[in-house]
Amino acid sequence: MQVWNPAYLGGNTGYSRGVAIDWHYRFAYLLGVAGVDIDDVVDALLDWLAGQQRVWLRSTDSQYVVMWMRTASGSPVEILARIAGSDLYLVAGRALSGDRLNEFEKWEDTDE
Repeated sequence: MQVWNPAYLGGNTGYSRGVAIDWHYRFAYLLGVAGVDIDDVVDALLDWLAGQQRVWLRSTDSQYVVMWMRTASGSPVEILARIAGSDLYLVAGRALSGDRLNEFEKWEDTDE
């Protein structure tokens, strides 16, 4: 799989964790079809890595994790990602809706 547009966190960006966020070009396309801006997702992940935003990590019983979060503009989304060492590979995503959105909003009101 060819990786497109990695956003490296480290060096002069003010982030010391040295985490790479990578995604395939189709990921950005699929988000766009779902009405979600890839830049909003990446900004939200940067905020999470900096400790400025909570993300609800949901186990998938595999090497992947589902993250429920709000984008930088406040839209609720779910992202499927694979965490490999210090790298995060974004695989799929869409807007949160229905029962999952209700469950996420309840979680947002807790301290979990």
